Amino acid sequence: MARARKTTTTSRPRQGSLAAALDRAGLLPGRGAAITLVALAAIGIGALIRATTPWDGAIAAKESEWKIGISANRHTAGEISFDLANKGTIPHEFLVAKSNKTGAELLAMVDPTTNRIDEELLDVVDEQPEYAPGTTALLTLDLAPGHYVVLCNIEGHYKNGMFADLDVVAADGSVPQHAAKTPAPPATGAIDGAEKEWEVSISSKLHTAGDVTFNLKNEGSIPHEFIVARSDKSAEELLALVDPATHRIDEAILDAIGEQPEYGPGESKSLTLNLTPGHYVVFCNIEGHYANGMRADLDIADSSGAAPANPPSATTIGGMQSEWQVATSASSHVPGEVTFNLKNLGTIPHEFIVIKSDVSAKDLVAMVDPTTHRLDEEKLDAIGEQPEYAPGESKVLVLKLAPGHYVLMCNIEGHYANGMYTDLVIAEPL
Repeated sequence: MARARKTTTTSRPRQGSLAAALDRAGLLPGRGAAITLVALAAIGIGALIRATTPWDGAIAAKESEWKIGISANRHTAGEISFDLANKGTIPHEFLVAKSNKTGAELLAMVDPTTNRIDEELLDVVDEQPEYAPGTTALLTLDLAPGHYVVLCNIEGHYKNGMFADLDVVAADGSVPQHAAKTPAPPATGAIDGAEKEWEVSISSKLHTAGDVTFNLKNEGSIPHEFIVARSDKSAEELLALVDPATHRIDEAILDAIGEQPEYGPGESKSLTLNLTPGHYVVFCNIEGHYANGMRADLDIADSSGAAPANPPSATTIGGMQSEWQVATSASSHVPGEVTFNLKNLGTIPHEFIVIKSDVSAKDLVAMVDPTTHRLDEEKLDAIGEQPEYAPGESKVLVLKLAPGHYVLMCNIEGHYANGMYTDLVIAEPL
């Protein structure tokens, strides 16, 4: 189905874009400006990760192998401009589709034959067709309130991670329509679980807190196991924690509640656990099984039946570092003593620094010194660090963290700018 598009290709910062704002403020690399957190706040970039007010400016969108990064995940309804840049080495496209499912949930729609999502099954609003590496484009759309997924649907690109979620809200900031739907009531009986090559399926993904019994059956042709871990991240997000050497997640970095050890094909088992409200991931962690799809999400609701809102973790946070990312098992934690169980999965040394910042990790990229290719740590509120440690090594870092927003990073030359950072929120449970 043909769709009308408003697209522009350009190579310079456009009015209203983040790059243009930095240019006008004299903060683009090479201008010699002293970029500080105060300066960033003054020009209105670096909103708190927990901010609830929607964004009103253009959305900067960077595409590369294999991700789409957008400068805002929440925007006011109306005319929205997407400031697109292909930062990769191959062509990409940019589609905007309205959906009541998240980008991760739409992975199930990828056709294994074409390695694409059939666009006839999507409510595509408009798109920027394929554009070349190193080029930019502008896509302007009139979007009504609701949930949207932005994506690249070139063969293989979506399933490799090229998607992001966007909520478009009414002028008063009210919740998008898709999020206001009444959820199904939580289950109260046993949960039936089936495992096979390559999936874990459960009869209910929402259950009341308390004793939960999993009636399990191995329907596959090889042994499987069943692990229940608490995490505020989805099963798809935890894929980043899979060790490329062992093809497993190091269970020492997870908040594992209990498990059914390996059981044979055709066998049935029962596992009963006491689960408090929150988000959980159920999975098989035998070599290669998690990455191949043996994982599922489970939400545990409180006594009122309300679905949890990913309450902060009360235990340790697992952290994995590699070229080029910092991945954690949780993005939030309660105030007080926080233990980071760290592992270097890369091929070169890394470090792990925790700083308190009102600016998001992505926005701090603007502060990287183009000469040293590092952040000036004298300008940061560093709380603690794990100094350089070698590939394959594991370390433990324990810090006392007050409520607020933090950035976890590696600041070795060139590492931050290449993506070695993530955000952490410290807050009391709601």
